[in-house]
Amino acid sequence: MSVVWDEGMSVGNPLLDSDHRILITVLNQLDDARDTGQSREVVASVVNVLAEYTEHHFQREEAIMAQAGYPHLAAHAALHRALETRVRDIRARWQGGDHGALGDEVVDVLRNWLTDHIMVVDKSYGPWVRNVGCGTREGDGGQ
Repeated sequence: MSVVWDEGMSVGNPLLDSDHRILITVLNQLDDARDTGQSREVVASVVNVLAEYTEHHFQREEAIMAQAGYPHLAAHAALHRALETRVRDIRARWQGGDHGALGDEVVDVLRNWLTDHIMVVDKSYGPWVRNVGCGTREGDGGQ
């Protein structure tokens, strides 16, 4: 089942919203590649993109949160490290020949983590990061 972006997922920062859309697209591509029986190389390529873009996004998100003075950055970053570790583990298992590394349960966990993370955890920093890093004047930090 694909995840569909809707404006209710917006955190109010165009850069981060764009990143979230891309992550959803890549996760949907992974699901599609698996479901349509694409070659191991194609699936591996999508897993690599997911792993690399996840790390890229988390770096950008954390930098924006730091710039905005988000008070829960350390806890948020810890959640990021946990997902990065999980995605790297999945990638290593897949590359090592574990065909079960991308089973329905794993893809469902990634899908649920991503949507829950965006809708709950990321939405909580919205008031701090609106337009930070987007070439406009910083907001008032949610005040």
